[in-house]
Amino acid sequence: MRVHESIIDLIGNTPMIRLRTGIPNGGCQAFVKLEFFNPTGSLKDRMTKYVIGKAIKSGTLKIGDTVIDNTSGNTGSSIALICSYYGLKAIVTTPVKTSKEKIDLIKSFGAEVIVTPEVDDHHDPRGCYMVARRLAEEHGYFHLNQYDNPENIESHYLNTGPEIWNDTDGKITHFVAGIGTGGTFSGIAKYLKEKNPNVKTIAVDPEGSIFAEYIRNNRETAGHAYKVEGIGSDVITEALLPNLVDEVITVSDKDAFNRAREISKVEGISAGGSSGSVSVAMEQVAKGLSRNDVLVGIFADAGIRYLSKCYNDTWMRKFGYLPELEEVK
Repeated sequence: MRVHESIIDLIGNTPMIRLRTGIPNGGCQAFVKLEFFNPTGSLKDRMTKYVIGKAIKSGTLKIGDTVIDNTSGNTGSSIALICSYYGLKAIVTTPVKTSKEKIDLIKSFGAEVIVTPEVDDHHDPRGCYMVARRLAEEHGYFHLNQYDNPENIESHYLNTGPEIWNDTDGKITHFVAGIGTGGTFSGIAKYLKEKNPNVKTIAVDPEGSIFAEYIRNNRETAGHAYKVEGIGSDVITEALLPNLVDEVITVSDKDAFNRAREISKVEGISAGGSSGSVSVAMEQVAKGLSRNDVLVGIFADAGIRYLSKCYNDTWMRKFGYLPELEEVK
């Protein structure tokens, strides 16, 4: 029989598919790795499985213990699923901007969700990052700490990077991914550059995040609010290794959301807003490439997580991302 022993055995080995949108005819070969094929619908399943699995093997975690971390939603559902499988408890802190779909998914696996207000300072005690840290310290919970955990990088170095290399038969020339914690980008980029130092690695950052300025000029600045979820940051993370970034491209919320909607309608690939950002960046990169180049991007999660947001016309018009409807006379 061809069966799997558990749901977590389905994590990883996601498919890669050709991307046509934004890629010039006769241009490079462009592909995206569809990470929404993971069980909870995002690439965060990879990191969470690795970190929690390693802690269980070492004896750091045992049945009945509690895992906690802050999240924009995707890591939260991954923690909730992995904890439910291993008999662990899960607590997730997340900002109020996180989509209802994500919050409901986290709760469906039995996790507790603490919704925190939007804050301007990452170290504001009311924000999701500091609430998770405080609760971990007060109660002795296992803090996944995705922002600064080197095992975040390690998980993608050992798994996602090799998959991309093998998917392209080692022919990849350019890699594009969004940066949230930085772990996905850093782990994959580290592996690819060790295999071929000539591979160009391009990071994608939303307008309002502080990563781009830090990467370009090694300078920390004040960010501002943005709507796209899962990428960008208001604090520099230890999971981001800036020396592995060859270029960083900044993408607006409007461009990200409209590109995600376009890809869904044109290619039947329903992905989140961060994937729209990656596609916009891939288009910029592709303009300077030839037929011999192989461009690979990461589509981190599924559009079903954002049906109340970027796939909702009313929400899009509320924030000026779609033109207002004209009155019928």
